[in-house]
Amino acid sequence: MERFEDLLRKNEVKINQSTAMICLSELFIIAVIFALDVYGVFTVYSYATEVIWKIALAFLLCFPTILVKLLRAEGGWVKYAIMTCSVLASGLSYIIFNAQALLLFAFPTALVTIFYNRALSIYTCVFSVAAMLGSYLVASYLLLPPMFRNRFGFHYVMVDTAIPQAIYYLCFAVLAQVLNRQTLGVIRQFYDASRKNEMLSLEKETAEFRGRMQERERISRDIHNSVGHTITAAIFALEAAKMQRPKQPEEADEKTDRAIARMRESMDIIRNSVRMMNDQNVMDVQELEKLLTLCCRQTEQDSDIYIEADFSGLKDVSDTPMSSERVSFLYGMVQECVTNGMKHGNAHHFRLKAGVDKNDIAIEVWNDGNAPEAMPEEGFGLQHLRSYAEKAGGHFQIDAGDGFAVKLALPLENL
Repeated sequence: MERFEDLLRKNEVKINQSTAMICLSELFIIAVIFALDVYGVFTVYSYATEVIWKIALAFLLCFPTILVKLLRAEGGWVKYAIMTCSVLASGLSYIIFNAQALLLFAFPTALVTIFYNRALSIYTCVFSVAAMLGSYLVASYLLLPPMFRNRFGFHYVMVDTAIPQAIYYLCFAVLAQVLNRQTLGVIRQFYDASRKNEMLSLEKETAEFRGRMQERERISRDIHNSVGHTITAAIFALEAAKMQRPKQPEEADEKTDRAIARMRESMDIIRNSVRMMNDQNVMDVQELEKLLTLCCRQTEQDSDIYIEADFSGLKDVSDTPMSSERVSFLYGMVQECVTNGMKHGNAHHFRLKAGVDKNDIAIEVWNDGNAPEAMPEEGFGLQHLRSYAEKAGGHFQIDAGDGFAVKLALPLENL
């Protein structure tokens, strides 16, 4: 599971698209209001009757969609551009519809409270207050005929009307922020609990894997001790029978029969042990992914680093069987690369990517550490990785430049 902040940042593109579509929906509602006004269902009282006002409003509500859908813009500035358009559109709506559109100023604030971060919320609130005061000045003073303007006066329009409305708006904005912070707090608690459960699950699976490896070693020792002793005793019995046969054939046959029986017992032990080892020795790509995830999270907890993991490329081969020996090697490879990045490159950000390249399973570990001026001499750990990959029919590569990357690929059919 990724860090909470990174999850929010990755969702930003979808959020931008959602808010852009909401702006289009607002444009559709405004178009319906204009249509009802044209057909005389009701009358919109406004002195901003020039077409340029309506064109500007339509552009502001269409621009977010153009930005995120057509131009596919990304980056932190995009959400500020969208909210700027939304606030300006609310201000223009007030000018065009006069006091009938005052509630539109709550629209961008509601959006930013639901979707975006605190900094953007503060920006939207401050900008909304400025747009509200400016809209009051234009709609309720500058566009009025002189006789009405002189009757109301600047003080009445701004001090007695605009500023109280701005205060009402700020009360709404503060309430929305309080609710937003409480909601985000609940979401953060849920995220932390999910992350803790994931770590416990991964640790449990790792303990099971280590248990299988220990069981495998135990079986190997049993084969060596029990079967080795049996075969040695049988060899001695056969040699004794061979020497005894000329003088005591019956006793020699008896010893030979006992030796044969012991050998058959040994064969049964070997078959059972091999069957157990095979059962314990087969894993799959999905288990590798879980172990690598655990490696990343445990390393993050123990060190001041962040490891960004991407296993989406393994989705189609998640059920592919792998030997536990191969899983252990790849797990050790990631540990080696992360340790080297922290130790030699002073790296703080790592990117682990695993996928399928043609018929190979490919793993890349990149870090933002200090890249050496010349390609470094491979130590024992990297030499072991290269040797293993080449013997398995794969390849091993080191790239230095924009950070430091280690890439390893192994054939899928030999897993």
